[in-house]
Amino acid sequence: MSTLASSRRAAPRAGGFTLFEMMVTMLIFLLLAAAVFGLMIGVLQGSSTLQDNQNHRDEVSSLNAFLKKKLAELPANSTFFSYRRGDGEGLTQNGVIWGEDAMATAIDAKLQSNGLYTLRLASITPKDVSGPAAPLDTTLQTLVTEDNTSLNWTPLIRDVKQVNWKFEDADTSQWVDLWNNNSVKPNLVEFSMQVAGDLQPSTMDFWLPRITPVTLTIAAPTTNNPPSTNAP
Repeated sequence: MSTLASSRRAAPRAGGFTLFEMMVTMLIFLLLAAAVFGLMIGVLQGSSTLQDNQNHRDEVSSLNAFLKKKLAELPANSTFFSYRRGDGEGLTQNGVIWGEDAMATAIDAKLQSNGLYTLRLASITPKDVSGPAAPLDTTLQTLVTEDNTSLNWTPLIRDVKQVNWKFEDADTSQWVDLWNNNSVKPNLVEFSMQVAGDLQPSTMDFWLPRITPVTLTIAAPTTNNPPSTNAP
């Protein structure tokens, strides 16, 4: 009898897992899956942030090229000034307006619901103005400062943290924060903006010529001497 009992105690158990072992295995699997999922989410978020930052840098670069071209081509009889609407905390001015007889354009910082700004652009031509004739830049200034909904705005850059314009007068060599002189353009314009996610603001400098740029065309040199011929 003792030998039979000993053999029964020494007999191996049947194959398979207990309920406890299955629960432990499932718990380990779930923990590993959660870790892998969290790692993937982090990688995707990091990639999205990098792409957004690159898109913002491209937008800033395009804006810089656009302003440099437009401001450098302003004719002598054009106007340039800044304005303040008062709907942005910490903004010395909301934007600038430049214009001539054919068109007036505004670059404006509009406050978003999240406390950041959207940099946007609007232009008007004589056919957009009804009523008594008035200078286009003055008309656009009225529409912009009133934030008139009739203006067709084109968003340029969203989620901007900081916007600042500065202007230098060549006669005094002094920088000012507001330029209200419609009859004289500043010599230099400095535009600074910081997009959300950037550690440092981007600064752009533009030269505004006070004379109309003239394109010179240099003709190729010509000669009046007849071609030489060799005698037979």
